[in-house]
Amino acid sequence: MKNKLKFIGILTGAIILVSVGFGLGRWPVFLKNVQIEELRNWVASLQEQIEELRKQLSNGEGSKCFAQQVGPTGPTRLATVTYVIDGDTIEVDGEERIRYLGINTPESGRPYFTEATNENKKLVDEKEIKLELDVQTKDRYGRTLAYVWVGETMVNLELVCRGYANVYTFPPNVKYKDLFLEAEREAREAQRGLWVRGEVPPGVIKIVNINADAPGNDNENKNGEWVEIKNQDENSVNMTNWTLKDEANHIYTFTDLTLAPDESLFIYSGCGLDTQEKFYWQCPEGEYAIWNNTGDTAFLRDASGNLVDSYKY
Repeated sequence: MKNKLKFIGILTGAIILVSVGFGLGRWPVFLKNVQIEELRNWVASLQEQIEELRKQLSNGEGSKCFAQQVGPTGPTRLATVTYVIDGDTIEVDGEERIRYLGINTPESGRPYFTEATNENKKLVDEKEIKLELDVQTKDRYGRTLAYVWVGETMVNLELVCRGYANVYTFPPNVKYKDLFLEAEREAREAQRGLWVRGEVPPGVIKIVNINADAPGNDNENKNGEWVEIKNQDENSVNMTNWTLKDEANHIYTFTDLTLAPDESLFIYSGCGLDTQEKFYWQCPEGEYAIWNNTGDTAFLRDASGNLVDSYKY
């Protein structure tokens, strides 16, 4: 990006020099034989290049977050983005809905929803894109599942690196899983977007265990799944309006809760009567359990949506 900004400065300086020359009518000897019309065309060309570079910079091009060179590894097809629905869903060619593969962004009403949506707009809105599919091509809502490319940038990966999406890969669509995990690691270390740390110091409130594989059929024994969260500090911590979330969009919100020092609480995936230490995620119960047996990540966030802790298994 610095090189492009430098180039814009050089082009702008050249245009100013030529314009002053036009105004004063003073040109070096070697330019006397150059046709004025050619100079005007040259200035117009420079202006077009500057405008194009400015558009690229404002749209996020030329300033890729994820530095590693990545290109499609399978067939692609072209489409034009006609509407950006949110951070990970778009509409192309006026009718087809595309759900980005490998990532998940905040839903409407959650912290960072607006930021993720706006970042997606900067990257793809009204642009021609390339769509690359994986093994499973449709989700249960009929949306096309795809990796989305703008020029040399994979938008899915870029949103993760910029901190507006968490990794959400699910077999069999795992083609770029390692790249997504690397981009998320970079975003977490830099504390971008979703990975900004909350005011509670690290290690105070911890997710200490997840029992993801319930005895028998998880969907029929949801309370066989549970998450343990512990206060490892010497002081009580107010967890009112904190949230616990998986890699998808299952979110549990704590209400009117203060966790005492050295105390643990348990969140079960099914329905039940809450106590001081036991809480139940789904009342009434949904069709499915919460945690994937093949692997998932739990995110604990404070009332402002800032990250307190995470637990990956």
